[in-house]
Amino acid sequence: MEEQTEQLPLEWNLESAELAYGVIARYVEHTQVSGIIIALLASALGEERIKSIAASEYWQSYMASKRSITDAKQDVERLSELIERMRKQQE
Repeated sequence: MEEQTEQLPLEWNLESAELAYGVIARYVEHTQVSGIIIALLASALGEERIKSIAASEYWQSYMASKRSITDAKQDVERLSELIERMRKQQE
C-alpha cells in the first residue's frame, strides 16, 4: 500500500523569501569561514606539502564549489533586492 503524506501548498511571500535568504546567507558564511581555515592550514603545511593536495580531485571540487559560490553573489544580491521590494509593498 502506498503511503501518502499531506503536502502543504508552497507560497512565495515575504516570510518564505526571508527564510530562503537566511538559509543561503548561512551557507555562504560557512563557506567563507571554511575557505579561511583551509588557507590557514595550507599555509601551515607549506607549499611543497600542498602540491599533492592541490592536485587531488577533492581540491578541484572544492575550488569549483568556491567559484560557484562567488558567482552566486549577484544572485544573492538580486534576492536581497526582491525581498526589500516585497517589504516595501507590504508597508
